[in-house]
Amino acid sequence: MRPTDSHRLLNALFCGCLLAGLSVAPAGAEEAADVKQEWQPSTLSDKTLAKVNAGVEDYFKCLNDETLKHVQDKDDSRRVTDLILGNCEKRLGAVKEAFDAEKVPANLSERYLRSKRSRGAQQVVRVVMQAQALRHAETHP
Repeated sequence: MRPTDSHRLLNALFCGCLLAGLSVAPAGAEEAADVKQEWQPSTLSDKTLAKVNAGVEDYFKCLNDETLKHVQDKDDSRRVTDLILGNCEKRLGAVKEAFDAEKVPANLSERYLRSKRSRGAQQVVRVVMQAQALRHAETHP
């Protein structure tokens, strides 16, 4: 059965109404969203910020050192990346301790640590995969 023009029109109207209904925000929602996204200065002390930055720097230095050690491993790139990340995970403990000492809510500190882990993992996997691709290209001309 082939749809007629009236069926197409009804379907288009239905989809349009559905989409319009989904895009309507409740009254006052825009004002609440603006308040939540307003920038607030950090209340962390300079000492805590220095500890956090030192911990993050130590984590990325560890990732760099471990990547240099394992970049030539012949294992799957995911295994090599997991090994490198696992060897450096404990370095983020100093960052978590600094946040806990300042009574930073756990969800905020975990989100910060997760972002650092994610960025580190992206960098490590990029280097490991590039090294494996180069090695493969050299052995398979």
